[in-house]
Amino acid sequence: MRTVLRSLTLGLTVLVACVNITSIGCSASQKANGASTLTGNGLGGQGGGTGGTGGTTSGTNSLNIAVGTGGGNSGPPGADVDIVITADNAYSFGYGDVNGIEHFTQGKRAELAGEIFNCGPGPEAYKIPGADAPASAFLYIVTWDDLAVSQGVLGQFRRVGGAALYTGDPTFEVCATGIDLQASKTGPSLVEINAEIQKCNTGAGNKTSTSAGWVNSQGPVTPGAVGTLAVGEANESLAGGIFPPTCPTDLAPPGSASIDNAAHWMWYNPGGVGDPFHSTGSNTFRAYLLFRLAAEDIPPPVN
Repeated sequence: MRTVLRSLTLGLTVLVACVNITSIGCSASQKANGASTLTGNGLGGQGGGTGGTGGTTSGTNSLNIAVGTGGGNSGPPGADVDIVITADNAYSFGYGDVNGIEHFTQGKRAELAGEIFNCGPGPEAYKIPGADAPASAFLYIVTWDDLAVSQGVLGQFRRVGGAALYTGDPTFEVCATGIDLQASKTGPSLVEINAEIQKCNTGAGNKTSTSAGWVNSQGPVTPGAVGTLAVGEANESLAGGIFPPTCPTDLAPPGSASIDNAAHWMWYNPGGVGDPFHSTGSNTFRAYLLFRLAAEDIPPPVN
């Protein structure tokens, strides 16, 4: 667990989302998926072994992989980081340091629930070169939703040769910006996101409409922040569950960007909400949301 100081300064019929899901777990229209990809190739699905070689297309059956380039973080390089993410409704992905994002993949909206949950068009894979992921680096997931039915983010993070770290882990933090992007197709820009990260770091937000800083599952990380990181159900078939199994690794086709059962859905709870993963029809959860993970918390390779 990082200190406050550092955070301030730095069933078979359900079978899975590998078959087409068009209306489960979210509204049937204007559901959004994750980020569009950057140019590059890399390894495919995580958790169930090495996936196929990825590309840059984002069609229904393609595996989308973004490879970061460049540097800028201090500290010695470690192993590359393989990542798989999906979100209900939408997300952008980026990484940099405690002050903001340097390498950014812009999000986009999708039209069907299958583009969130199904193998192929759903979860997306990324690779961060070890040189860009030293201990001082931070990884960011920027999420927003359509204020209908359900919302959450799901994923896993693994250094090559190491154990996976899953969404829902106590090391994750979230900051609620309070900016309603219900109608947005692409989400906030990099400049806008980095401005909000600075507000989160300093606790400058309004406590009645934002989280006023970073919080984790236990409560405030930034002094005076409000709410908690909400951790929901695991990525498995659950009677009465909110989300369908989302391209689970044990059932995914070879080469899929799959997510292990141990990953848990996450969102933000401002307090006093019994179920933060079901929409209230208004911006109760003060989205869009910024989730962050310190690279030093991702388990190192096993020697």
